[in-house]
Amino acid sequence: MQRLVVLFTGGTIASAFGEGGGKGPDSTVVGALRDHLTGFFAGRDVDVICREPWGVPGLDSSDLDPGHWVELASSIAIELENGATGFLILHGTDTMAYTSAWLSLCFPHVDVPIVLTGSQLTLDYMPEDVTVNLRGAAQVAFSDISGVWIYCNWKLIPGNRAHKAQALHPDAYVATNGQPMYFNPEWARKDRKGTVRQPLSHTLSPLAEKAMGHGPDVARNIGSRMAWLFCTPGFSPRLSGEERVLAILGYGAGNAPSGALHAVERAFDGLPKPHVIACSQAEGDMKNPGSYAGVGIASLADRGFTVWSQMDYPVEFIHALGCYSLLASSSAPGFVLSHYLRECSSETPLL
Repeated sequence: MQRLVVLFTGGTIASAFGEGGGKGPDSTVVGALRDHLTGFFAGRDVDVICREPWGVPGLDSSDLDPGHWVELASSIAIELENGATGFLILHGTDTMAYTSAWLSLCFPHVDVPIVLTGSQLTLDYMPEDVTVNLRGAAQVAFSDISGVWIYCNWKLIPGNRAHKAQALHPDAYVATNGQPMYFNPEWARKDRKGTVRQPLSHTLSPLAEKAMGHGPDVARNIGSRMAWLFCTPGFSPRLSGEERVLAILGYGAGNAPSGALHAVERAFDGLPKPHVIACSQAEGDMKNPGSYAGVGIASLADRGFTVWSQMDYPVEFIHALGCYSLLASSSAPGFVLSHYLRECSSETPLL
């Protein structure tokens, strides 16, 4: 018998419209979701285990932070030890891509499916996208696919490539610089028994073990040292000097106002310099922050900063990676960053 673990974390998928007209968490919806899953897996030799890490109906995903990520990953690690053959995580769409990015870092070689899904509309809305996403994601969690994924609107997107692109439309996610897998009709056959998985022992990497070994409050404190600067015309940053990883969301290939770059230099004069991740509001393509003189974020490397390129990852992954690098190796986050990103300078050649 397969052992599918369903984690109810909250979000719109577990919400309903209240008397005031706004949607909010609703414990009765969680019961309805359980009924849908029970009916779907009836007769398929699947033992469905339901968990609520933060109670019923859970939390709004906008309130989730690195402390919650550590708790969620630790729960998954325990269930893997207990023989789980698949995971279905019901999550709010607003930060689902951040959570999936985090889980992809903690479980890069997991041999079972870890599938996150949610909804843009509530179950009591007509039409709704709850049951479409719930059943589709359940089919994937019951399939022979492995790794961390987001399922939404008939699309399966790698957990480290997901980006929420629509605020309300049911087709919420895109695969940044990658291609999603689309719905496979074979998943939906009612007589399909699914892939018979033999539970395998899963060993966490030393880095993941270290990152997940912190208590939630400690994880929040360490994760707070991952900071962002969002560049706009005329932007002037305000920094505390305590940042350990600093992502600068600039323009184009990784450029920022020269005044902002000088302000970053002044903020850390005489202080330990953070690792800088040069990002761009232009999500597509590889980033080369050394491609422009004077305004390329890589010019900070000439002023004593270690600068990394965003490469072609979405910003959600970059944020999760920054937190992960600090939790796994607070004294040397660059060791972790180097596994995923490219160190660059103002003289880094064009790709």
